[in-house]
Amino acid sequence: MSGARLDGRTADALIQRIAVGDMSALESLYSAMYGEIFAYLRSMLGGDSHSAEDLAQDTFIRVYKYAPKFAAMGQGRAWVYRIAGRLALNHLGKASSGSPLTESDLQDLADVEDNAVNSKAVADAMAALSPEERQVVSLHAVSGLTLREISDILSQPLGTVKWRHAEAIKKLRSLLGGRD
Repeated sequence: MSGARLDGRTADALIQRIAVGDMSALESLYSAMYGEIFAYLRSMLGGDSHSAEDLAQDTFIRVYKYAPKFAAMGQGRAWVYRIAGRLALNHLGKASSGSPLTESDLQDLADVEDNAVNSKAVADAMAALSPEERQVVSLHAVSGLTLREISDILSQPLGTVKWRHAEAIKKLRSLLGGRD
């Protein structure tokens, strides 16, 4: 299952199989989503690969643990991202280290990056965002999710997610040279 992006309904089916103890379903979900969950967590944790790896593992442990409580509605991917996001926010709250993101984490942030922006400037700009803004930007830029998908993942109204994204991009543009 690796390579192709897993849709919500397929993730639902896998989670339902995990709920009844099907370890091959957990392996399939892990194979399909680990890379994107790791990338998302790494971006949320300021490039801390070690912590991102630990939290990615914890994400799938929680998927296994809470699968019996999951209500399938085509939101399986969003549910896994929600678990990962909560773990990241809890970790940030405990650690309060906030080491900034690297430029490679932000390759897809085309609205903000250009060849003239160095890695330190991007890292400093991302560090200046609130954790909520960083989460939305990371989900959109690093994980390639739509704002609607992010709304589902965060269990927040689409308007709130759009506003946070727009505010974060405005801050990043301002911090990276005032381009509008």
